[in-house]
Amino acid sequence: MIENFEEKKNYIKFDKNKWIKKKDLKKYDHIEKNYKKILKLFLNTKYLWGGRSIDGIDCSALIQLFFKYNRKFFPRDTKDQIKYCKKKTSKKFVDGDIIFWKGHVGLCLDKKRFIHAYGPKKKVLIMPTKQTINLIFKTAKLEVKKISNIKKY
Repeated sequence: MIENFEEKKNYIKFDKNKWIKKKDLKKYDHIEKNYKKILKLFLNTKYLWGGRSIDGIDCSALIQLFFKYNRKFFPRDTKDQIKYCKKKTSKKFVDGDIIFWKGHVGLCLDKKRFIHAYGPKKKVLIMPTKQTINLIFKTAKLEVKKISNIKKY
């Protein structure tokens, strides 16, 4: 929350010599339902097991923070997220699909692109969905455990 600020043109001074564009500010009670926008804020953020911020984040926190931002409950850890989520019946990947493995989770941005905090690459990145599934199977011998969709919650 920014208090006691100075305004000049399209900027707001919020600390000693720190400025931000007015258009980048959101009201305190702002809700952002565009999960792509929220998740993409973390692109290239370093992977940190147990991390939950822009300073470092893990895969389950990446998904959980979208819900937290929108004041909705969603479990913290992948194992609990798997139990909490409803299984999707269709095998085709669509926008908003949450894909779970044992110990890992990420989200489809569309039919072909997947965002996740990926430990081996040490950052949040977007990869082709099918390539990611194959890579995780090849390197960790993990198969997809469940697919759900973020729009159901």
